[in-house]
Formats: sequence, structure tokens, C-alpha cells
Amino acid sequence: MRLVSLSAFAFRNIDEITLDLGAGFNLIHGDNGAGKTALLEAIYLIARSRSFRTTKLKNIVKADLKEAVVRAEVGSDAGQMRSLAVAKSLNGTSILKVDGENVKKSSDLARYLPVQVLLPGVIDLVLDGPNARREFLDWGLFHVEHAFLDVSKRYKRALTQRAAWMKVNQHSNFAEDPWADQLISGGVQISTWRNAFLAEMNPYFEEMLARLDPDISCTLAYIDGGYGPNEEEGREKLASGFARDLRFGVSHYGPHRADLEFRFNGSTARDIASRGQAKIIASAVTLAHAALLTRAYDKKPVILIDDFGAELDEERRQSFLLALMSLDCQVIATSTDAPGDLLEHELLEKIRVFHVKQGMLHKINANT
Repeated sequence: MRLVSLSAFAFRNIDEITLDLGAGFNLIHGDNGAGKTALLEAIYLIARSRSFRTTKLKNIVKADLKEAVVRAEVGSDAGQMRSLAVAKSLNGTSILKVDGENVKKSSDLARYLPVQVLLPGVIDLVLDGPNARREFLDWGLFHVEHAFLDVSKRYKRALTQRAAWMKVNQHSNFAEDPWADQLISGGVQISTWRNAFLAEMNPYFEEMLARLDPDISCTLAYIDGGYGPNEEEGREKLASGFARDLRFGVSHYGPHRADLEFRFNGSTARDIASRGQAKIIASAVTLAHAALLTRAYDKKPVILIDDFGAELDEERRQSFLLALMSLDCQVIATSTDAPGDLLEHELLEKIRVFHVKQGMLHKINANT
């Protein structure tokens, strides 16, 4: 699917704006504070029913107003169209709609508009803790394994219920654990899916990394959190750690403790990569993620990029753009730089350009 048009009302930094987007690369440029990032946030909201920057509704809704509304038309390559809508109110209520019908879950929106985000802090994917990397893997699995969401929810619910059970059963033994079977079966399934997805993604990662910086050599590995795709091993691990789990009231083994490791120069990128190298690696794995979904599963994500080309020299910026265009995905990017200063003329002719000033769309150069 791709985003055909977007309308945002009373969104932070935006009074009312409508975009008719091209199927390829779309560049939104303007000064700081003009509303560029708010547009990306509105797109993310229509896709995920949340912001990529804040959990506070007052930071989404325009000052002095009570509700922000975003509407979008999305279309497939086959011509199928869907209408999506999200309304967020300061009183905490949310209204989600698909084709005019109310839906209850954010996943009902996400299925129709998969998005991938490249923010200035993309290096956190490499340098920070494992939570973001697990979410990164699981976002892809949500779109390619229909059962993943239900299995993942059941697993997380079992973790919570096991913690509550351990709190009031401090003298129990592993044989009495009522949640062990559910944790093991669900955990093994999640580990199996993640391993397979990562194995599929590795060749795309190598391709994208070579496009962005052929001098960097890095591979991906899944660290399974104590047990992998084997129920017998999972049971042994859970049994061996039961006393510690009981003492601390948490489960120490399983895919909730897993990680995606970037193996770099005989160590991990988190430990030894420079910030510049980490940004290239994080950008490459994000593009690889999109390439896998697009080429292997025909699930083209919409790629959102805030501050396109920031901290990249001209050569790497052009390489980055060519890598993006090789994906045949819709890209929506922002920049404070004028298009002519940012891109070579022959590349500029292939993209659609928007200019935003004070939350308003002032001109469109529709080359695509």
C-alpha cells in the first residue's frame, strides 16, 4: 500500500493541510518549526495510532484546541483503495476508522499502511538497549506472520500472570508453575519466527550496507534470550532459573530478553562503532527491513525520513537516495535545505517536492 493523500486538522504546528503524494520520493522542505515533522507525525499517527515522539496528547493536539484529526487515502498497486481516519482528544479518547467503520485496535490501521521511520536518532537502534531492536524485528513479523500478534500478546500476558503468581507463591517449585507450558510454547514460536526473519534479512542488510558504505563490514545475529526454537531446551532453562525467577518475581529467560546483535570488527557495533558508523549501520538495517518486506512479501512500507541527509556528506547522501529509490517504496522525507542544495539535478527531476511554511503548504513541484 502507499499513501495517496493526507489531511491533518488541528495537529501540532498545523491548522489544516492536505497533501497529494507521489508514489515515489516526496520531499517536504521548509524552515525549522514550519510543520514538516508534524506532517510525518500525522502520517505515523494514521498508521500506528500513536506518535513517534511523545505519549502526551497535549503535544499532539494544536494549542487551545481539544482534538486532532488525521484522514488518509491509501492504495495498493492493484488499485484497491482504503480510507483511514484517526481522531485524538485531550480527554484521552481515540476514534479509529477504516472505510468509515469504527475499529478498536491500532493493528487494524497498521495492516493497511505499514510505515518505517528513519529519524535523526536512528543510531539508537544500534547504540541503545535491546527494547527498540526487539520492536524493530517484531514490526516486520506483524506484517508477514498472521499469527504473530496473537502469539506475542498471549506470551506477554503469561509473563505478567506468572509474575503475579510468583509473588504470592514464594514456596512453590517448578512443577507447580501453571504458566511454564504457555511461556515455553509461545516463546519458542516467537524465537523461531525471529530467527527466520533475521536470516532472510541478512542478505538485504549486506546489500544496503554496501550501497551506503562499502568499507563497513557488519552482520546480524539473533541472541535468543536464553532459549531458542527448542521446547526441551526452553523447559530446561526455565526450570534451572526458577529459583531466581521466584526470588525476583520476573522471568529471566525467553524472547522478552532477546536482542538483535550487530557484529562488527570482531565485536558488537554497540561497543566499538563510532556514531557515524552506527548511523550508517542503523540506516542500512532499516532499509534492509523495508527491502525484505517489499521483495519477499510484497508488503511495501511507506518510509518516513525526518531531516533527510543530516550529518551525511554529499557522496553518502546521494548513495542514500539511490538506495532508497532502489526499494521502489514510497518515501516521504523532510529537510530544511532547499531541494537544489540537497540533491543533484538529475535526481531532483525524479521526486515530488512540497514547500511548507508556518504549517501551510505553499507550493508543489509535482515531477512524479
